[in-house]
Amino acid sequence: MNIRRFARLPVVAVSAIFAAALLVAPHLAYSQKQAPLPRSVNFGTHAVGSVFNAVGTGLAKVATDRGPIRVIVQPFSGPTAWIPTIDRGGIPDIGIINVTEIWQAYTGKITPRPLPAGAPEMKPPYGPHPNLRLLNLGTNLALGILVRADSPLKSMADLKGKRLTWDFPAFPANILSGLAALSTAGVSIQDILTVPVPEVVSGVRALMEGRVDGAVAAVGMGIVSEADARVGVRFLPASQDPEGIRVAAGIMPGGNVNIRRPGPAGIKVDTPLWSYGISIVASTHMSEETAYTIVKTWWEHWKELEPVHPQFRGWNPDVFVQEIATIPYHSGAIKLYKEKGKWTANMGRNQEALLRGELPFLK
Repeated sequence: MNIRRFARLPVVAVSAIFAAALLVAPHLAYSQKQAPLPRSVNFGTHAVGSVFNAVGTGLAKVATDRGPIRVIVQPFSGPTAWIPTIDRGGIPDIGIINVTEIWQAYTGKITPRPLPAGAPEMKPPYGPHPNLRLLNLGTNLALGILVRADSPLKSMADLKGKRLTWDFPAFPANILSGLAALSTAGVSIQDILTVPVPEVVSGVRALMEGRVDGAVAAVGMGIVSEADARVGVRFLPASQDPEGIRVAAGIMPGGNVNIRRPGPAGIKVDTPLWSYGISIVASTHMSEETAYTIVKTWWEHWKELEPVHPQFRGWNPDVFVQEIATIPYHSGAIKLYKEKGKWTANMGRNQEALLRGELPFLK
């Protein structure tokens, strides 16, 4: 309004304008306020004693000690118990899961490509849960084929015609682990003599007892340490052939072959192994400010995590944002990563592809 015209208005009219402004202003201020942060959030992990429970407990402690939100660990039997509720906005608010399984939960599929010839028919463990979102990635888990230290087998190719643990009815996801490890070297399950075992722990025991020549196993398992102490064991090296890695990534998206240094049981020398990352996830039901605040606390205090558990070695902001992410990032996490200069144009393109249900790194 022109100032001169405003000055000529009757006093009553001016008073009415100011009164209306006073009534509207508080509502405008209120609408611009951010929703208050929750006092606490729940963090779903695997059962007590598992690596994922230890990692979740460490993250929860740092977030609670250093941030404004209390993070409470809630152990479950596994992600299948909490994925549906987190997708609906229920408890828990955050969860820990590997990059392959969270892709399965997001899409409702078992693998992005058809399983190799000879693989058993597998049903997806989840229906699609499109509200899932990634907060950050962490360090890698590693798996492979374990053999006795005195075994003549030196490579994956040497497994052809040999006895390998298989079936895993108690935990069918181990089939994908075995297929990915073998596929790096172009070895088919049809090349192997399969020996049914309930799960990987009993499979490593079969290796100790001489009933198999190789056993599907993961680095860091207690049973691998036991086997190493009793009979001596080592992991066969995965192939680093790009085509083999491409095939394996079609079985376990988000994985790659990385070098594991000596130290863990079964790693005697630098050994390339199939590796896949840890994901910390929430859902679109979590507010942007809550997600931003929690991830920022972990970003600023990551050095306090390493003494908690060996899995935190290398867990730092450099791994939080990676192009091998298998589900979209949460908008609150993206806000932080943009502030820190970690959200690149390529990550933006990847995010758009992931929102469409595509895996940008899988060609």
